[in-house]
Amino acid sequence: MTHSGGVAAAAPQSRNYVLGLLFLLNILLVLDKIVFVILLEPIKKEFQLTDIQLGVLTGLVYALLMGAAAVPFGIAADRGNRRNLAALCLGAWSGLTAACGMAQNFWQLLLARMGVGIGEAGGGPAALSIIADLFEHRKRATAMAVFSLATPMAALLNLMVGTQISHAYGWRATLLAASVPGIVVALLMFLTMKEPRRGSADGVRGATKAPPLLETLRFIASQRALVHLLMGALLSYVTLAGISSWHFSFFVRSFHVKLNEVGPQLGLAFCLFGLTSNFLSGLIADRLAKRDERWRAWIMALGALASVPLCLGFVWAQDWATTMYLSAAFAGICMFWLSPAYALTQSLVAVRMRSTIAGILFLVANMIGYGIGPPLVGALSDLFAVGSGSDSLRMAFVCTVMLNLWAGLHFFLASRALRKDLAAAQAMDAGTAG
Repeated sequence: MTHSGGVAAAAPQSRNYVLGLLFLLNILLVLDKIVFVILLEPIKKEFQLTDIQLGVLTGLVYALLMGAAAVPFGIAADRGNRRNLAALCLGAWSGLTAACGMAQNFWQLLLARMGVGIGEAGGGPAALSIIADLFEHRKRATAMAVFSLATPMAALLNLMVGTQISHAYGWRATLLAASVPGIVVALLMFLTMKEPRRGSADGVRGATKAPPLLETLRFIASQRALVHLLMGALLSYVTLAGISSWHFSFFVRSFHVKLNEVGPQLGLAFCLFGLTSNFLSGLIADRLAKRDERWRAWIMALGALASVPLCLGFVWAQDWATTMYLSAAFAGICMFWLSPAYALTQSLVAVRMRSTIAGILFLVANMIGYGIGPPLVGALSDLFAVGSGSDSLRMAFVCTVMLNLWAGLHFFLASRALRKDLAAAQAMDAGTAG
């Protein structure tokens, strides 16, 4: 693994086009994941659900299925055609999002939501592995930052377009509309995108066979920096998923706003802070890492720590404008670690382990992050409702964000073994090629 350069996987124009398609795939992955957060109140009203049921619907069952399927899909991507897998999964989860919009009761909605989770499990791991084969280590965090920009863009679409469709035509129409673009992008991937050669961005030419899963897991466990990185990601995902899933219910309950009226303002604010945070994190990581590789982990730790005062600020702000901008800044800083983490997880393992580690990262994100986060906040809100009334979500947010202090510690500990573990991954690829 030649971290200082390597043979490019494709011409810049070609690899940027592929990155653009994967960016669109990620927008749709995130959009179909988060579209429910603007629909919780009408769904709750129609099916007469509790907050914990909404948390299960938004996070737990969807996330459990996505997390459980992520590692098998990652293993399959390390052994097969990643382009085909990603496109097939995109088409599948888009169709199942439409099925959510046609559900006639809670259980039908739950089953369709579970199917969306399974479908999305194959898109992310394949995409991260493809990007790692197109961009060398020194540019990888910046490329991952572009990929990660899909998150704020999806939030913008959800708030500016989704809220308007929901207000005018109902929550079912919103889900049906969200499903259509996925079919188009899946076809574009099949017809115009090529599978890159494994390891070409790192100058690796001999790694033609994926190692057994047990060998991959042993190597991952031996990488102290990677283990701490995954632990930090786990805690950060619980915080991010938990609070973001209830963000808009908090606005509705605390300020009695209508999302179709404030959606454009929220969308622009969240998108501005999110785009800035995602892109700068990758760019800064690649720039500062030229001085010291440990900066890739240090900036993740700083972002996790900074999220705590921002959350406390928006939770206890008394006016709408302050709450909106502080909450957008909080959402942005909560994603500050994503791009460097995506890049490092790919660089800390051998070439033929990349989709598998991406699958593990998606398992952590979804089975644990989205599986625990939304139900945790919902359960805490129900618990605090007895004594705090309308402040119950505020108290739930305050408790949940403290997990980011723990996450910041793990990101810092990852920096201590980072340089040694990057060298170990390089040595493993050199041995395989030899």
